[in-house]
Amino acid sequence: MKKILSILLFVSFLFSCKNHEEKIEIYLLKNRVRTTEGIPVLEYVKLKNIKYNKNLENVKDCNYDSISKQFIYGGKFTVNKENIESKPLIADEDILKLNLKKNEFILSEIGKQKITQLKPNMKSGIQFVICVNKQPYLTGYFRSNISSNIYNWNYIGYDYFEHKIATIHDKHFVIRQNEGYEKWKPTLCNLNQYSELVSAFRNTNRIIE
Repeated sequence: MKKILSILLFVSFLFSCKNHEEKIEIYLLKNRVRTTEGIPVLEYVKLKNIKYNKNLENVKDCNYDSISKQFIYGGKFTVNKENIESKPLIADEDILKLNLKKNEFILSEIGKQKITQLKPNMKSGIQFVICVNKQPYLTGYFRSNISSNIYNWNYIGYDYFEHKIATIHDKHFVIRQNEGYEKWKPTLCNLNQYSELVSAFRNTNRIIE
C-alpha cells in the first residue's frame, strides 16, 4: 500500500511540475493598439486648426510628436489579455532559445516560417506581444526589412519578399529599438528590463548568457 501511495505521489509531483512550467508564446493582436507616444494626428490637426486634406488620410491612424514634428509609426504600446489573439502565432515548443547578449530569439523552422510568411505592413508594422502563460510582457512590431519607416519601440526585422541578390538584412530574429524618429540608429533592446520574461527562459533552460 505504501509503495502504491509513493508512486501516486511521485506521479502527482511530476504532473504538478509540468503544469507550473512557464510557457512562452508570441501572439498577434486582435486589433491594432494605438501608441502611447504623442497624440493622434487628427486630434493634433483639430487642436491647431489645420485644414484637413486628403494627405492626412494616409496617416490618420498614426500619432504625432509635436515636439520633434515627426509622425510615429512604431511607438511604444501596451496590451492586456483581451487584446491578444486566442491562439499564439509562435507556440512554446517553437521558441528554442534566447541569446541574451545578442537579443536573438532562436526559433524552430516552423517558427521562422510563421514570421517570414506574415504579409508586411510597410508603414506601421505588425504588432505582437510575447507572453508567459498568456500574461503579456514584451510588446513590439514585426518590421519588414525593406520598410523605410523608423520604429522607436521594440521591433523584429524580417524578410517576407524573396531576394535574388544577397542582402545585408538581418536573417535572425533580434529585438531592437531606434533612438528617436529622425535618424536610423538601431540599438539592441535592453531585455533585462523584462525580468519576468528572462526568468521564464532561464527557468525552462532556454537561455544563452
